[in-house]
Amino acid sequence: MTALVGCLGGGQLGRMLALAGAPLDVRLRFLDPAEDACAGDVGELIVGAFDDPARLDLLADGADAVTYEFENVPVDAARRVHAVPDARALERGQDRLVEKELFRRLGIATAPFGSLDAVGVPAIVKSRRLGYDGKGQRLVAAAESFGED
Repeated sequence: MTALVGCLGGGQLGRMLALAGAPLDVRLRFLDPAEDACAGDVGELIVGAFDDPARLDLLADGADAVTYEFENVPVDAARRVHAVPDARALERGQDRLVEKELFRRLGIATAPFGSLDAVGVPAIVKSRRLGYDGKGQRLVAAAESFGED
């Protein structure tokens, strides 16, 4: 029996999910705002905004499960379609500091993190939100980079 998985996002990771699912008799349906989302080449593509309730309902309709292919999808969209991992995990994963602090509390090893005073320089400074694949990051070689005396 063919399984259907809905996926918020239709980018490269979604495409890889569909290709990996095909031999397992799992097909993917994607919701993405881009008409040319590359996952649409290997699965059903619904074009629409992540905050469009009708499109979200269409994505989830008849799906055995719904997931997301990147961490920056709106939490409310994941909540509406009962995505897995659930919206609470997504919400924590969208904020790098919250995520690292959670890992620390759970005893999961991470790279050193904290304020530049605590970590020192050189260091990689990362935005808390919306960074990925090197975006939202920069190397700080010295405190002067922030205009400190």
